[in-house]
Amino acid sequence: MQDSFLKRHLTLSILFGSLLMILGIYLMFQQESFVKIFISILGLFLAGSGLFTLFSLSRYKLGKRSKIATLVKALISLGLGITAVIVPLTAADVSWKVFLFVIAIELVFSAVILFLDALLLRKSGIVVTGMLSEGVFSLVVAILLFVFPEQIGSMLLKLVGVVLIASGLGMVFWAYRIRKINRQFNTQAIEVEAVVVDESSKD
Repeated sequence: MQDSFLKRHLTLSILFGSLLMILGIYLMFQQESFVKIFISILGLFLAGSGLFTLFSLSRYKLGKRSKIATLVKALISLGLGITAVIVPLTAADVSWKVFLFVIAIELVFSAVILFLDALLLRKSGIVVTGMLSEGVFSLVVAILLFVFPEQIGSMLLKLVGVVLIASGLGMVFWAYRIRKINRQFNTQAIEVEAVVVDESSKD
């Protein structure tokens, strides 16, 4: 039963890894509407960040001003994130460059609030590693948006494609490696059992 479960797990890993590689290759060679796709991805990130902050705000021991600033950050992230997801889908005639600059400004604002909150909460027992990581990520993406507003979508989509391909390859190689180790283990177990049976029959 355990062997059957392992085989199913490895098969799913190979299948999922292959799908990741296919998606990664598709993104790397995707040229049309890459800005819209990238903006939608940023929108999902902003909306998720805003929702998480709203749900976590009640357990943050912050001062009144800090709590208000964090709430404003969460609401702006949520609103802008939803807008960034919807607008590309409606094929609205907007300036994508201006839209990216707006998102970049929001990411800088979010990063500042996250760093301040992490500084204020560092002695409260709340783990602030996630805040710091999100703040650094937001700041890096914002800088890239300001420096490369025209090429950022294509660059990051290709980067995401490379990461997906590498992740897919890693999963496939890991599955084959575990399958090989499992076969060697089963073979050795059978050989040991045969030796034990042979010795017991001599006795």
